[in-house]
Amino acid sequence: MFKNIYLKATLLSSVLLFISCDKDDTPDVENEIEVFTKAVIVVTNLSDDSSETYNFEVEEHDHDHDHAVLVQNQEGDDHGDHTKIELESDSEYKFEITFLNDSDPNNVIDMTEEVIEEADEHIVFYELIGDGISFVTTSGDTRDSEGNALNLVTKWTTTAATVVDVEAYLIHQPTSKTGTTRDDFGGATDVEIEFEAHVES
Repeated sequence: MFKNIYLKATLLSSVLLFISCDKDDTPDVENEIEVFTKAVIVVTNLSDDSSETYNFEVEEHDHDHDHAVLVQNQEGDDHGDHTKIELESDSEYKFEITFLNDSDPNNVIDMTEEVIEEADEHIVFYELIGDGISFVTTSGDTRDSEGNALNLVTKWTTTAATVVDVEAYLIHQPTSKTGTTRDDFGGATDVEIEFEAHVES
């Protein structure tokens, strides 16, 4: 009888020890906070492969308030409170947008890789206020599991001379990936930048 009690007690202790060790050995899963401090757009003229780089400093990133703001560009032409991107009429351009976290200058992180890894949870949307410019996804862009383009690489086509105000958004967990205004996409704004596209004849 005492032998059976001893065996049961030993078995119970082993089970409890296993459960305790298993719980302690399992690390807590933490959601990493996405930090974006800069957006970079490289604009390439497809007729001659000349390119211009525009850097946008992101001032703040706040999912709770669905707000992120640019300060201004460091390269390219700054026009008043807005960055001015100069384009030619009747032309095609490739726009490539990337995102960085350079809060530590000695360890700059390319956040675009994370956006691509989480393609189902992100999309870039350009809201154009004005006529004379259109854009579509193009080769080199990334698509999510349902075939939706992220718009990291787009082709822009210009017609007549015009000035178009552009607001570009990196949207996190959009409720839709189609629309004509920012509100159509839902979700939260990771990054918001603004620029003026000036089309010269």
